[in-house]
Amino acid sequence: MGALVVGVLGIIASFSLLILGSWKKVSTFLISVVCAGIVGLTNGIGFFGAISGPYMNGFIDFVESWIIIIALGALLGGFYSNSGAAWRIADTLIKKTGNDIAIIIYVLVGALLVYGGIFVPVVVFILLPFAKVIFPRTGIPWTLFPGVTGLSVATFAMYCPGSLQLVNLIPQEALGTTPTAAPFEGIIASIFLLVVGIMYLKHEIKKSQKDLSWDVPESYKITRGESISDEEMNEKAPSFIVSLTPIIVTLILVNFLSVNMMAGFIAGCILSAVMFRKNINDMSDCISQGFNDGIMPCILISAVVGIGSVIAETPVFAIIRDNVINLPINGLTKIALVTTIVSGVCASATGGLKITMDLFGKQFLATGFPPEIVHRVAAIASGGLDSLPWCGTIVTLFTLSGVGYNKGYKAVAVETVILPIVASLLAVLVYTVRISIMG
Repeated sequence: MGALVVGVLGIIASFSLLILGSWKKVSTFLISVVCAGIVGLTNGIGFFGAISGPYMNGFIDFVESWIIIIALGALLGGFYSNSGAAWRIADTLIKKTGNDIAIIIYVLVGALLVYGGIFVPVVVFILLPFAKVIFPRTGIPWTLFPGVTGLSVATFAMYCPGSLQLVNLIPQEALGTTPTAAPFEGIIASIFLLVVGIMYLKHEIKKSQKDLSWDVPESYKITRGESISDEEMNEKAPSFIVSLTPIIVTLILVNFLSVNMMAGFIAGCILSAVMFRKNINDMSDCISQGFNDGIMPCILISAVVGIGSVIAETPVFAIIRDNVINLPINGLTKIALVTTIVSGVCASATGGLKITMDLFGKQFLATGFPPEIVHRVAAIASGGLDSLPWCGTIVTLFTLSGVGYNKGYKAVAVETVILPIVASLLAVLVYTVRISIMG
């Protein structure tokens, strides 16, 4: 019993250190190695044995499975950013629909890029310059940039059926599903997130117009990124149809023609290179930088996954694994709860979901629920507590925008923490009702 207590304390200490390191912006890779060693030292594996054994096994396994996909997604984002294609899509839609629904268009453009597999931090960089033009033009306070962009890139687009983001792809390995798993429940949850999320943001915008303290000069300060000249971008960017084509083709190949995922991304990148060749000044640099932009994020996610692999080898985990399935709550609700807690501890939806599937995937299937609904509920739930203040994506949103957490995190918490958790429970409810009606 004493050894188990020490083991539990070691796991708690390692996760606490991981959270503290994320908050203090210490290297995730460095902290993950130390955390893995602590877990190993307190659970009879040994400090160095844990690092060289299960930690590296989990790390290498994730890199082997996903690094090319992540890098290709980042490359696709580089093409869209450097060519002005992302700007063209947003500008055209707003001109066609007017400023009154500009916030909806802004959210949907970012969501389209995320849905098509472009890595989330890359989409944030793409959206930032455009937001500098749209927000002042339409009266959206800059303090809402993290919340508005968070809704766009870090919620429904990530786990809507068919999405090419990792949180919608990872469950396939453990559950044998497809990206379009549980489409009905997934679409309902996604519509809920979009509609309620937009309603909340419009309420905050209206409130900001009555409260001048929300609109101080510093609220439009941006620490990185260059302002967009509409005239220059209009001359540089490809046409609207050309801009849409590569990402639409990628989605069709992977989701509807069942083309290998890597082949689908490669096709999208090749199309982008060909169709945007006249719009990119330095194609060689764009390709090199775009591909490289996906390497470090993959390394950091793999580092978090490595910790989970060490935990999976401990006696403590064996006890947790054997008892978690017996928690006195509904099976699907339990799946949502476990997934969002693990993602919160990891400060990563992708890392948390990968660990959850590795550690509990078989137990989730043993509940008797169809793999498709398990896939969808877990994917949505991973996007809840992962978005606490130390999450890498959230840190990126605040760092790039120059918005303080005290002014902007309330909207982020509503859009990327509270609403996704509610959406995962909504998916459970919709499935339960649908099955009861169908008999």
